[in-house]
Amino acid sequence: MYKFFGEPLKIITSKISNQPIFRFDTKGEFITDDPEVIKRALGFFDYIEMKAEAVGEKVKKTFKNPTLTITIGKENNAIENGKMFKCKKCVFETDKQSELMRHYKDAHPKN
Repeated sequence: MYKFFGEPLKIITSKISNQPIFRFDTKGEFITDDPEVIKRALGFFDYIEMKAEAVGEKVKKTFKNPTLTITIGKENNAIENGKMFKCKKCVFETDKQSELMRHYKDAHPKN
């Protein structure tokens, strides 16, 4: 199971058929276990891999497995566990996409 991150409420369509594939929710997240969707989205969106286990008859408990990302810097190559999200308008930086989106809303409101 994978959780993808993108622009909130954005609909992702197929380049070939122009049909919708999936849509991000209001938090900019999309969770799926469909192997075809995962295969198509892996190279284009930030994601974390999740593990879901059945706890009861209808309830599933979800565990996040941190992804390993490779960051290539100008000085050297570094392997980091997780990802840093940087503001494109100022020097703000965080390890959570939700905090970055809140920063954009508070510090750089649209007029």
